[in-house]
Amino acid sequence: MEKNSIKRWQKVLRSARRLYHSVNNYRMSAKDPDFRDFSLLEYDKVTPEEVNDAKRLGFMKQLQLAKRGYVDKNLKLQLVAAKRKERFIEQDHKIVPFGNLRVMEGEKLVAMMQLGFDTLNETFCVAYRNHENIPLWKPYDTVRLERYFGALHPEMGNKLKLSHIFFDIGALKVGQDYKLAICRVYNDAVRQTFHSNTYFQNSISSPKEDLLVNPKNYFGQQFYLSLSQGKETIMTLTEATDLYFVFQSFMETAPKQESIYFEKQEFKKRFLDSGIIVLAHLKHGLRLGVQNGTLQIGKHDGANGKGRLRWENFESRMQSGSLSAIEKYYISKEVISKKNFLVETDAISLKSDTNEASLKKHYGTGKWHFLEGKHHRSAMNSRPVDDSVLEHINRTYSRSTNFQTALAKLQKNQTIQTAQIKQQ
Repeated sequence: MEKNSIKRWQKVLRSARRLYHSVNNYRMSAKDPDFRDFSLLEYDKVTPEEVNDAKRLGFMKQLQLAKRGYVDKNLKLQLVAAKRKERFIEQDHKIVPFGNLRVMEGEKLVAMMQLGFDTLNETFCVAYRNHENIPLWKPYDTVRLERYFGALHPEMGNKLKLSHIFFDIGALKVGQDYKLAICRVYNDAVRQTFHSNTYFQNSISSPKEDLLVNPKNYFGQQFYLSLSQGKETIMTLTEATDLYFVFQSFMETAPKQESIYFEKQEFKKRFLDSGIIVLAHLKHGLRLGVQNGTLQIGKHDGANGKGRLRWENFESRMQSGSLSAIEKYYISKEVISKKNFLVETDAISLKSDTNEASLKKHYGTGKWHFLEGKHHRSAMNSRPVDDSVLEHINRTYSRSTNFQTALAKLQKNQTIQTAQIKQQ
């Protein structure tokens, strides 16, 4: 009895709706030619899925109410989706894109983010994804940006390549202060994105000799170039021929990328021939080197001795905050004052069938030290060469390619030290 009562009320309600919307649609047909044309030409011939704009779906809703007294669920869903799309389009029309960031792994696009300026509200926006090719804009947030890009991980290898494009904003109808702010936000976004993920940093390389031989193979790649004393700058190779190279700044793009031109021989002399000569592998993962007669200290930019090895001249490194108090004390007292380190430049490698070793001269005393095992490049496991060590070298490494060279240098060193003792 109760169900029949509900059905009767539904019928009465639908009848009332049909009557109301029939009269209302009659008035709309007289006032709105678009509604009249849709009701006569399209309504009975199309489904909700075939109508892709909110206005015509609204016409369909009005006609369906006049005919049935209710609206199909499918039409409701289509109308909600169409209105949402129109809101996205309306919002997009207010926002002027001024750049984008792209992340690639090889030829595969991993992620993309668009940067935009809301001209109505005078605020910055970002869009991480699109809906039917319409950017879904959200307020610009540096924390969200760093989390988004910092979570990316390569599927193969350990590199992701970050690239970016800044759009010309000369025609944008805003004040000069806003244009400067747009440039600042863009450069900051590039910098923060790059430092948010070590896989981006892994894709930056130092120039090698092959760049001179096959320059076109490196077009569009980023390199660390020492453009000022003790400071490396990331530059993108934008033009490469057999005669010259053109690089543009990677971090400082807006409002215009700075271009630097190098003739091939000039580039070779400046960045390849004048490379840092490693003098010693120090404790705490540090390196001692020299470049053009200037002492250099190298340190990895990542935690636990990982990341790229970055060099700075001695004075800059000691004054910077990149070294701990322990590291500064070690360098000033042990390395500089006591000269307590092993020299790499004249090191001799030894190999047997099962092991590896090396001989390195102690800078302070001039004595040869012996290092063996998988950590034979580390001064932590060294010991001065004495009779027992010499016997071990003869017994274990006599078949090594450098054995005779090592023997000759050890004997010569021993002769010099004996002569010095007699003079004293």
